[in-house]
Amino acid sequence: MVTFSSLLESPTAYKAVLVTGCDMYAGYQIALDVLQHKGTHFKCVYAVYLKENDMVHHLKKHGADCIKLAVADGADAIAKAYSKADVVVVVPPVSDDHWGNDSCVFVSAAEKAKIKGLVLCSKINADQLGNLPMLKPLIQMEQAYHDIKGKIKVASLVRCSLHIDMLWLFRDQIASDGKICLPANGRAKFAPLVGSDASHALCRMLIDPDIPAGTYQLTGPEQLDFETVAQHAASKLDEEITFNEIERKDMEQFLKDKVKLCDNHIGYIGDMLEALSKGLLDKCTGDLEQLLGKQPMSVKKYFEKNANDFKP
Repeated sequence: MVTFSSLLESPTAYKAVLVTGCDMYAGYQIALDVLQHKGTHFKCVYAVYLKENDMVHHLKKHGADCIKLAVADGADAIAKAYSKADVVVVVPPVSDDHWGNDSCVFVSAAEKAKIKGLVLCSKINADQLGNLPMLKPLIQMEQAYHDIKGKIKVASLVRCSLHIDMLWLFRDQIASDGKICLPANGRAKFAPLVGSDASHALCRMLIDPDIPAGTYQLTGPEQLDFETVAQHAASKLDEEITFNEIERKDMEQFLKDKVKLCDNHIGYIGDMLEALSKGLLDKCTGDLEQLLGKQPMSVKKYFEKNANDFKP
């Protein structure tokens, strides 16, 4: 059985992991989880970022070696950074100004660097998202992964559902107005995933000798819609909370003015919600529980655990 653990435990291994996209929540969360094992399973943890922010500062504080890289730096520069690690975890560089076709360089550089282990993080049903411009690069990154995985000793493709943590961006609005306002069909089904569960699962895949490499579809434990999410939030926050479907432009303006997200990230969220409304994110699997070795966190539990973030 081919595992990342056997690769990292090899006598010739650097025992180093590199994670990209660490200036955004998904990459940051994965790097933070990997850092918990620095000194035991890993000697070095490299965090690649584009724009320095509080998440990057936090990773530095906790012992990550941070590297600034952009798509425009090209394959040679990216491969040079990758060559420091045994395993590279590619989180799509959505914050990059060149997010698009050229984003594949973050995958193809793995072959150029001759790394031994590769994980590509993508989205559920990515192959069906080609009509959504901010999600189309995921298809191209997956194609690049399939083109080179035969030349990588250990490789995994990890596709994730929509993160319920996305609602944290709207926490002030939820707290003040008692509304979850999104450009989405409130009755469209999806299996929301808690980000910390996804990062824990990926980290376990790297260190557990009993977890093989392969393709994993990570979703939450239950199919819900946003109207039900609002009901769960209300029950755990002890507040009246409803779901309101709004125009996409209104959400985009809110995220730009109030949350200060970059245009790419805003567009990515908008396209994910459009995919949800079209029924493209309705898959629900048991892969996350398999990797975690326990029941994943429910949406109710998420709001209970993070109640203070969503209260006035």
